[in-house]
Amino acid sequence: MRNDKAADHPAAEGCLWMWRYRSWLILVLFVWVVLLCLAFVDTAFERIDEPIENLPLVVTLSQAATVAGGRTGGTILALVVIVLAYKRWKQTARSIVAGLMIQTATVQALKHLSGRPRPADFDKLTVFYGPSTDFHSFPSSHAAFAFMLATVVGAYFPRWRWLAYAGAGVIALSRVLLDRHFISDVMVGAFIGYMAAFLVLRWWPPRESGAVLQVTIPGSDKGVI
Repeated sequence: MRNDKAADHPAAEGCLWMWRYRSWLILVLFVWVVLLCLAFVDTAFERIDEPIENLPLVVTLSQAATVAGGRTGGTILALVVIVLAYKRWKQTARSIVAGLMIQTATVQALKHLSGRPRPADFDKLTVFYGPSTDFHSFPSSHAAFAFMLATVVGAYFPRWRWLAYAGAGVIALSRVLLDRHFISDVMVGAFIGYMAAFLVLRWWPPRESGAVLQVTIPGSDKGVI
């Protein structure tokens, strides 16, 4: 039932409408930001970030972060999360493996379909050549994995949520600073990773000792039941 007070105030009714459809509004805003990056920001940033990229400390930290989000480092991080889950380790492992499968399939399909060169391979130009090329920059698999794992961590360990997302953000940024990806690559990769984990957590929500947990996932208006 609509609130009568809200009905008497158009501004309040507009706020309710925005709150009700905030997920779609966020998605539309995200798409616009990605398009803006593709059109202007990607190339512009690659032209001005060289002084930052060449700082020894930035290079060292970026290399460490990108290793953490790679195959070996990512496996270690995933195992640590599973071990820390203790009695729920099977549930956590299932969520991570399922999220990884969805995320990897989506990312690899888009990589082959888009055919986008990496920043270091094509003199800072941002173009898409389509299928049947050796260019696989778009989207970032590191960012996808990092945000998939961060979303799972946030569901099973709510207190660690923002720390997990901060770590995922550092891994994604490291790919840009190492000239392995454009900003839009890591943005789309992060979105794919988040959605992969979000769907898995909807299918298999976290439970403890047979009881249902109420876990809120960022961007959702309801907890996972």
